Formats: sequence, structure tokens, C-alpha cells
Amino acid sequence: MKKLFTLILISVCLMASAQHTIEVKHTYYTMQYDTIQCAELIGFYVQTLDHYNQSLKTKIDRSTVAAFKPDPLISKKFQPANDNEYLTWNKAHPSDKRDKGHVNPYSAFDFDIIAAKESMYYTNTCPQVSFFNEHQWEQVEMYVLKTICPQYGDTKVWTGVLIGNKKMNDIPEPDWYWKVIEYTKGGVKVQEAWLGLNDVSNKSTDPKDIVTDITRLKNLILKYYRNIKIPF
Repeated sequence: MKKLFTLILISVCLMASAQHTIEVKHTYYTMQYDTIQCAELIGFYVQTLDHYNQSLKTKIDRSTVAAFKPDPLISKKFQPANDNEYLTWNKAHPSDKRDKGHVNPYSAFDFDIIAAKESMYYTNTCPQVSFFNEHQWEQVEMYVLKTICPQYGDTKVWTGVLIGNKKMNDIPEPDWYWKVIEYTKGGVKVQEAWLGLNDVSNKSTDPKDIVTDITRLKNLILKYYRNIKIPF
């Protein structure tokens, strides 16, 4: 793990210099979108208690929303990978499959049909190792949604990816997925953070294994994207 971490850091400098990020505001989330890498580098939303309770009453089933679609707020030339590119990769790499990994998770937006549809834009996804996406990272998302929000109320969520030189075919693929949350506990602001390795070697299903320090995470983000404004 340490060796891989070192190699990834060596590879990021060229990608960082290519950064060209724009802010895109959807109804329920905002993203910092890179038009060179065609990827959402940072997403932000508030997991409100009202949205959580509404989801319990009238959850929008994902089958209702159906497939991923292009983002109408992003030019066609800046759209990321589509279904065919994932199918091509997964057919050629059956033991190292990729999912269209949400940056802002669908489960946080299934309280409303507009929110659900907007979470299913291709721009809200990046190539994510299937096992990591469907186990460890899902547990992080469920912790925020089902443990923190019901207990402490409205929770700020920043979530994003760190992209170096790794690719799925010709599509930039994150080295890491990260998430930061902020909520109030006993009148005191609390922040928690996770940094998950997006690699087939990551076999852990325990979100505690990827808990990280806020300062370390900020420093790593700036090593990948030296011009980006870190909002937390």
C-alpha cells in the first residue's frame, strides 16, 4: 500500500497542471467539474434530516429513474465515459471490473424525482473499482445517511476524486475517492473524513480502514490539484 501511494504521488504533477475546473450548480448539489479530465473533482450537498425523512416515506426507486444520462449543463465535448466504455472495459477485464461510481451518491437524492434524476448524470460518476464501490465505499455512504444524519441532523457533505495518470481505456480514472462530512454534536462542530484507494488491491469492506485526517487529506488534494479551492 505504501509503495503504491508513493508511485501515485509521483504521477500526479502533470495532471495537476492540466486542471481547468468550473462550478456547476444543480438543484440539490454543486460540483467542481474539470473540463480537461471530464470529471467531477469535488461535489457538495447538504444531507438534510427533512430529505432523509422524505426518503423514508416516498423513496424514488432507482428503476424509476432508469439509466444514466448526459448532463444538460455540461457541453457534449466535456461529457465523461458512457455505458459503452464501461462495457468494453469490463468485457476485457472480467476480474477487474469498473462501475459508474457516483461522486454524490444516489441514496442521498432518492427523496425527490428531480434530485434522483440529477444524481444519475454521467458527470456525477467516475470509473470506480466494482468491489470497492459496492462494499467499503457504500458503507461510508450509508454511515453518513443512516447514522450521522438521523442522529445529528443536517450534515454538510463534500466528496470527490483524485485523478492521476490511471485510465479505464482512455478515460481518466481516480486513484482515490474521498469524503468529508461536517455536523454539530453537543453544540460543537465535528468533521470526519475518509480516503479510499480505488484499486483492485483494496479488498477491505470496513470503512474504518480508510478514515483519514482532514489536514492530510487537504495536503493530498493540493498535490493532485494545486490550483483548486478546498471548501472545507
